[in-house]
Amino acid sequence: MPARPRSLQREWSRAFTLVLVALVAGAAVTLVGVRVVTDHMQHAAAQHRDESEAVAELRAGLDAHEQAGLQLLSAGAVDPSAFLQQQKDVSAQFDAAAGILPVAYGMRDAVREARTAWQEGLSAHGLWGSQVASLHGNRVAEAPAFAASGARARALLANVRRASLDALDDGVAHGAELQRMVSTGRIALFALAVGGVFLFRRRMTRYLMRPVEGLYRGVVKLQSGDYSHRISVVRDDELGQLAEAFNSMAATVHDSHLELTFRATHDPLTGLANRAVLAERLAAVFGPGAPHPEGKEGFGAGRSDHREGLLIIDVDDFKDVNDSLGHEGGDALLIQLAQRLRGCVRAHDLVARLGGDEFAIVVMDDCGTATDDVAGRIQDALRDTFSIDEVRLKVSVSMGAAQRGAGTADPAELMRQADFAMYMAKHGGKGRYQLFDARGYDEMTFRAALRADLATAVQAGQLRLDYQPVVNLGTGEIAGVEALVRWEHPTLGRLGPADFIPLAEETGEIGSIGCWVLDTASRHVAGWRRSPGTAGDLWVSVNLSTLQLSSDRNLAALERILAHPASQADKVILEVTESALATSADGGVAALNRLKSFGVRIAIDDFGTGFSSLSTLAVLPADILKIDRAFLSGLPGDAPATAMLEGILEVARKLDLAVIAEGIEDSGQLDLLRSLGCDMGQGFLLASPSPSPVLEALLASGALLQPPAGLDAPANGV
Repeated sequence: MPARPRSLQREWSRAFTLVLVALVAGAAVTLVGVRVVTDHMQHAAAQHRDESEAVAELRAGLDAHEQAGLQLLSAGAVDPSAFLQQQKDVSAQFDAAAGILPVAYGMRDAVREARTAWQEGLSAHGLWGSQVASLHGNRVAEAPAFAASGARARALLANVRRASLDALDDGVAHGAELQRMVSTGRIALFALAVGGVFLFRRRMTRYLMRPVEGLYRGVVKLQSGDYSHRISVVRDDELGQLAEAFNSMAATVHDSHLELTFRATHDPLTGLANRAVLAERLAAVFGPGAPHPEGKEGFGAGRSDHREGLLIIDVDDFKDVNDSLGHEGGDALLIQLAQRLRGCVRAHDLVARLGGDEFAIVVMDDCGTATDDVAGRIQDALRDTFSIDEVRLKVSVSMGAAQRGAGTADPAELMRQADFAMYMAKHGGKGRYQLFDARGYDEMTFRAALRADLATAVQAGQLRLDYQPVVNLGTGEIAGVEALVRWEHPTLGRLGPADFIPLAEETGEIGSIGCWVLDTASRHVAGWRRSPGTAGDLWVSVNLSTLQLSSDRNLAALERILAHPASQADKVILEVTESALATSADGGVAALNRLKSFGVRIAIDDFGTGFSSLSTLAVLPADILKIDRAFLSGLPGDAPATAMLEGILEVARKLDLAVIAEGIEDSGQLDLLRSLGCDMGQGFLLASPSPSPVLEALLASGALLQPPAGLDAPANGV
């Protein structure tokens, strides 16, 4: 029987099967062990959390009920029926806690004992169930004893929490023991795998690496251009067959070498140089031997006035050619265009096709105007029509150029500059030639960076709110505040809304920003209303974007915030500019009605600067008009502005709308507004926008914002 030929496949498949088995076993042990440990720890943590929450809720209920009981004993104003209902609620909490807490560690017995102590304390002082009806007179003397009975119940609950912590500690200790077991098993499998690796490495060196080294030496010879080199065939397995195949391949490489080189450096459709050749040419331009454009040292020898230009060319409306004539017609146009581009350059310039309908030309610009001259010749060459299958086409191109200068760091930057110039040419009307504009490029990159940063501004907690008081002009009291968003950019510092809100509307981030402002402002002001000295009817106004009104998703997000009790929607005013309503399909009425159903009020901001008619105003669900500051800028000496202001106030009275005047900055404006009967106002004369702590302190002080007569706002508005 002939000997069975060697086979690397059989030999190494067995070896790797053993290694794979060890790895799979190790992975299985790791996964199962980690899962068991994780499940155990999660169960222990969840049980402790449930127990802690149950005890905390029960403790809070006991405290509240005890306070009500103390008020009953002192003949305070407490509704007995509410007290009994509270008593039932606490009993229900005891039942719930008893259902959650385990028997182990005596937790359930402790809760039951606490309930007994609680009931006994209430019964002992006539506060349990039907005893409350017969409770009369002031029995404040029993308060200490009653409080002591409550303290005993709370002490028992504290024992429950300690027992829960003991249970959690035991669970953690058991999890650690499981972890040690998993680690021990994993180490044993790892040791087995290491031993197998050492064995396989020895055989690999002898039967695989040495033959592969021979193959590698042959490849190196082939790469160096020695196509006559052949590899010795010393084995009759797959490596031997590979050596024979290599020898056969080397014999044919030389025949196709020239053809492959041409294909690698030229575009197959037009015959122009491709992107790789363009990259090589630009790399040579920026190489250590290339002359510096300003003649400085360190850039090799060369003429000091040598400056290369890069021209990026894009065919205008090329898609229309493909759609009308098909891709074959589009290819024919590109071939003819490439021929015309060749005729527009000098012998030492490079014309390349970047792909699609985009071309590039590297101009060796010795005089500083050669790039412009090439662009001019291209425009002249394109005045003649193209003929594609008897169809005559008039074709234009958009061209952008960049000149290598002292500040051009590398080929990639030169490409970006030329591409940006082409982009500006195309968006400036097409069929144009545009030189690179550094200022426009800086503005674009700044906006792009700001756009990227804006996407994470809310999640990163970079937004801040300032609040400007809205004052009752008759009394000087603060009726409400307007929330004004600011962006604390990590590198640019504080940015006002004019710096980033328009960009947020472009990117769609206005939805998340608007929701953050509404949620944060409503909760802030709701907290202020609970503070001593602050009016309970203090409201907050928040500006809405037209995109929030026109998007169902954004509207739904606003509705979720307003529906939350913490927002106190009846103390929220939503401001929408008059111009924003004018751009909405139905004037924004449907969206505003959806929001108003939650109890909010609607204010028309910047009133008088948009284009809405009085008939539109009559059907809007508006409650407040905010007069734009433009109407106050010339007051009180501007008679036409005064007349228009009187007209707006009269319209508001007829429509039963409140009025807020914006931009009050001097006492003359304030006096005139008061004489005309304007309800409310805001401006730097009364108060500047301030952070939350400052406004909270101002509200707590109860100060009236009525500047003395003749006092104007500071010139800088702060």
